[in-house]
Amino acid sequence: MAGSSPVARGGAGLGLSWSHIQNPFLLRREVWALYHRLFTTPDGTRDAIDSDLFRAFMICAIASVLPYRNGLHHQHPEGYYHAAFVARTSIWDVVRLCGRLCIELGLHTDTGDQLDLLEQQRRRRVFWQFYLIDRYSSTTLDRPFLIDDRDIKTKFPIEVTDEEIEASSPDLRDLDSFQSTQNPTAPSEMTIFFVSVRLRQISSHIQTEFSRLKREHGESSPRHLMAGHAHVVLNKLLQELENWRKNTPMIQDPSCLYETQEWYDLLHARERLSVVRRAIDLVPKVNGSPSKQILGLFLKSALQTIQRYCTLCQMRDLMTHTRSYFHMLFTAGLSVMYCISVPKSIDREDLRASYEGLIRCEETLVSMARQLPDAHNYVAVFEALRCDISRKLRLNMDMTTVGSAADGSLTIGDLTNPIPSLARVGTAAEPGSMSANLGNMAFLPSHSQGFNQMSNGRVQLTEAMDEVTGGIQPDGAGYQDGSSTVDLMNWALLNYDSLWNMESALGEYVYGDPTNAGIWESFEF
Repeated sequence: MAGSSPVARGGAGLGLSWSHIQNPFLLRREVWALYHRLFTTPDGTRDAIDSDLFRAFMICAIASVLPYRNGLHHQHPEGYYHAAFVARTSIWDVVRLCGRLCIELGLHTDTGDQLDLLEQQRRRRVFWQFYLIDRYSSTTLDRPFLIDDRDIKTKFPIEVTDEEIEASSPDLRDLDSFQSTQNPTAPSEMTIFFVSVRLRQISSHIQTEFSRLKREHGESSPRHLMAGHAHVVLNKLLQELENWRKNTPMIQDPSCLYETQEWYDLLHARERLSVVRRAIDLVPKVNGSPSKQILGLFLKSALQTIQRYCTLCQMRDLMTHTRSYFHMLFTAGLSVMYCISVPKSIDREDLRASYEGLIRCEETLVSMARQLPDAHNYVAVFEALRCDISRKLRLNMDMTTVGSAADGSLTIGDLTNPIPSLARVGTAAEPGSMSANLGNMAFLPSHSQGFNQMSNGRVQLTEAMDEVTGGIQPDGAGYQDGSSTVDLMNWALLNYDSLWNMESALGEYVYGDPTNAGIWESFEF
């Protein structure tokens, strides 16, 4: 283990200079002490205590991700992760446990003033690291926070290195007094951590504000007032995100992903998408469709998230796919599908951008599934939905239900039931709302719906669709892993409530047991 492990000196250095930049809750001296105990003595690993082995395996799991993906290390990171745990549970449960321990130890308050400065710094680091993970997991799964922002009394860690604190005067007993003696002129190892925590504070505001809005101005509030309240909250939160992005540091010669401007752009786009999605849930809708203004903002945010993640993927030596990225991209793709399915008219440029964005999204998801094998089923679902919406757009055009408006937009018929004459007897087909017609659909096998299909299973659009899309198709053959029955699915395009449920299922995959393949069976598509 010592010869090939990332905990060997170079690997430990990688962990401290890469993951440590965003999550600096470990003290450098303790990491190096652990390294010397385990790997510089002949019997180090054999006589090691369980807590040392646990920490070593976890450092291995984190530090080996990039070397493994870049072919520099041959042990899979998940092997170290499994070796660290006696029993497995979801990240949600682990975060809950960590939070309870933090609160029991009083880390959310400044009660450790009697401790030395480095220990005070570590207590602050550990708490704010818990805060960062709690806010991310809670907002992703739409679950309550473990601790309210109003109950947090502790301050941020100070922006200095461990070595500077250790070299400080022994007469100084207070971190804030020590910080007042410093004059930092360059980013420190805490800089990126502060950027991440401040963004999570905005994430906390997002969930809190919209939860309050739903509680105070929900069903009982007049529709026009609810729209006004939602737009006020939306604009306020979007401005907070803009201010955060303007204040992110500009680091020359970034040493890792977290110091790049592209990374900040992705975080900004992801949170914007989160804000608009929550607003979409609350604003009044006409025939199932929100206002054109907020729908346009939603589409722009989703496409921006896809584009910025695809840009990051080109930085192969710094970037690695994770399940949380997969969740983000999957959600952004579903959001694009929603935005082009509910309105009665859509701008040609928006339709082209949406189609190109969905192609890029699908190609990236396929690429991610090669590194995340348990994501195959979700890629198959996405491909089925993407093919379905492309087919329905083409059918609407073929049946001349698409007309050119004076403003150059396309007027789109009912995507949920493109062949009204085949609807169930006794049901009326009303164009517009998906949710209004979700129960009135009739689907035929793909060969009888009048569209051509390529041998690889991808939909081949006619000249009418090519006019909008430019004839773009995903690179390579159709996605095969786990998707051989895609052509038989004939997925209905879902309303947004269904997309939330689908994302919840994906959240269980991201944060819980990835082997629970039957979770999709509980949904009626």
